[in-house]
Amino acid sequence: MALDFRRTRITFDPTRGQEQSESSSVTFPSRVLRAEVALNGFDSKYSDGDHHVLRHKVDASIAQISDRTVTARVDFLLRDSSGTVDDRYAGTVDVLVIAEVA
Repeated sequence: MALDFRRTRITFDPTRGQEQSESSSVTFPSRVLRAEVALNGFDSKYSDGDHHVLRHKVDASIAQISDRTVTARVDFLLRDSSGTVDDRYAGTVDVLVIAEVA
């Protein structure tokens, strides 16, 4: 058994009114026995001007393992204190997928 690593970037388009969730898949050279994901970095911004930040959420997890392919999922939210998620926000999240491969 060996460990292998793959990085992927997940892009979030400008959105308002909800928390965003996106996925990205990486493929390893051999069958994946188990995997974990780590946050490697992120860049987030409001799309329409400057706002105070009440909540900033970036949550990465493994969504699926299928043979040699691992799908990572990221939940992403940026909101101010106006009471709702009424301002458009966007960004990118880089994750590192760590897999035990056969």
